[in-house]
Amino acid sequence: MALRNSMNSEVKPEREAVPTPCDPPQSTFVPVSVADRIAAFLDGRTHGEDLLHELYDYVLEEPIPQSMRELLK
Repeated sequence: MALRNSMNSEVKPEREAVPTPCDPPQSTFVPVSVADRIAAFLDGRTHGEDLLHELYDYVLEEPIPQSMRELLK
């Protein structure tokens, strides 16, 4: 959108929004719900990689308990 000044008899000029051809298109992206992504994964329409990352990536941030570290030695 470009702004265009229009002069009135008033002291302050008005500004009016005018669409220009170089404006980026408005996004019509609608996020898919987790339930829809689970259904798509179970139906075999997706591999579910993004879904698994969203559901379980926080676990990667958790520290490994000391007792488990000792078992892995």
